[in-house]
Amino acid sequence: IFPVPPEMIKSLENSPTITVFDEPSILIRYVALNNLRKPFNDPRVRLALNYAVDKQAFIKVVFSGRADPMDSPMPQLLGFYQKQGSYPYDPAKARALLAEAGYPNGFETTLTGASNTLTQRGMQFVQQQLAAVGVSVKVEPLEAGVLTAKMFNVQKPEDASIVMLYGGWSSSTGDADWGMRPMLYTKAFPPVLSNLAWYSNPTTDAAIEEGLSTTDPTKRATAYAKAQAQVWKDVPWIFLGVDHNLAAYSKKLTGAFMRPDQQFHLTADADLN
Repeated sequence: IFPVPPEMIKSLENSPTITVFDEPSILIRYVALNNLRKPFNDPRVRLALNYAVDKQAFIKVVFSGRADPMDSPMPQLLGFYQKQGSYPYDPAKARALLAEAGYPNGFETTLTGASNTLTQRGMQFVQQQLAAVGVSVKVEPLEAGVLTAKMFNVQKPEDASIVMLYGGWSSSTGDADWGMRPMLYTKAFPPVLSNLAWYSNPTTDAAIEEGLSTTDPTKRATAYAKAQAQVWKDVPWIFLGVDHNLAAYSKKLTGAFMRPDQQFHLTADADLN
């Protein structure tokens, strides 16, 4: 059974015939902020929103505790990950930063995302948290086809209609390049790839290109350390959390497991007696 809603895991753990799979993943959750559009073109606003969201409460409320806070733009299990720190919950600091940026009374905005239950729960949580610092958020859940069109049917950055996107990303290659380049590289603006924050920094670009241009692990580690540090400093997203992979299966099943990218692996001797 996949996915298993996080709130159901506890009851499944008591079943004599079912094994619960609960392991860290490489799927990150974040809110991409349109870095080219007011008010999110001001890094003080983006920083304020990170302080305005209680990441531990996000994990508890949205994922029933079955997730981990983001402490880097990349998940911990991805190669060349380096911990960057945290933006602790501090609504007073968030309000001060908003006032410094010229928004003492906050502002109104729209948060767009998918229409599934877990995503809507996450968006509503962010909405409630930002309301406490004066930011009024309209939640816009969209059917998958409509959302995809709205994200990628954009030829120029100024035509983008999404200003806040509740998103997730898993590096299907298991490599740091695909963990960063599709969402954080200037040449990855839609419709090419998925840089839906419209984030651009030459330091980050150079580091991503450096990491892609070599197979030397030492050089790659240095490059991705630079990229992670710069992105963390620039706060193009509200950094939220890293999912756990949650599945349940019959205790009769052997030889099957779930990879960190949420794909299933079946060994040659997989069997259901």
